[in-house]
Amino acid sequence: MSVEKVLSRVPFYVEQASYCISFHERRTCLSCTDEGCPRLDEAAELLADYRAQRTERYGRTGSS
Repeated sequence: MSVEKVLSRVPFYVEQASYCISFHERRTCLSCTDEGCPRLDEAAELLADYRAQRTERYGRTGSS
């Protein structure tokens, strides 16, 4: 398996978190309040963790 292939494969839970954020950008979530939304907070935290793990594992990609 090539490194390029590994880096391009995104786990399902990361895709779902991305969809959740997109959903909230369209302001269609019925659970949102003026204080925020636990779904959005969880999705953002999940994506941040995934990005940190990926950076730790593969290093920064795309920088010269």
